Amino acid sequence: MNDRKTLPGHITGCALVLSPDKTKLLLIYHKLFDIWLQPGGHWDPGESDPLHAAQREAEEETSVAIDRYLPIDPRNPLMPIHIESHAIAARPEKSELPHMHHDFTYVFIAKSAKNEDLNHLESEVMDAQWFALDAPECFWVRGRIKKLLDSSLI
Repeated sequence: MNDRKTLPGHITGCALVLSPDKTKLLLIYHKLFDIWLQPGGHWDPGESDPLHAAQREAEEETSVAIDRYLPIDPRNPLMPIHIESHAIAARPEKSELPHMHHDFTYVFIAKSAKNEDLNHLESEVMDAQWFALDAPECFWVRGRIKKLLDSSLI
């Protein structure tokens, strides 16, 4: 389930990265989807779970320094706060057929929340910025934010 060639779908790791005061969320402007989303992506070889993929992807895509992970259940740290499945269109240039992504989302706290500290991965991301949790840019992640607000994490 962690190999991007696994069909009909595979698990990806996603990161809700909060500012140290937990009032802002780090989002990326995704080149392929043309919308603001949380950082995340596929597992790399050698990674054992989507939690580690989520943290690595957030750090790679934005250069954010992660301070700590906030597990939804400390007894089961791999339990995501949110799981969402969505269709991915075929990408002939990558020899990829249509498939599903099963996003496992985890919550992290950043060491700082300064936009000037961010440096987005230009091959995948058009921009990376911090937004208030109720900002219009958070539209596509509002289900994840609702679960976060309903949890005991903030």
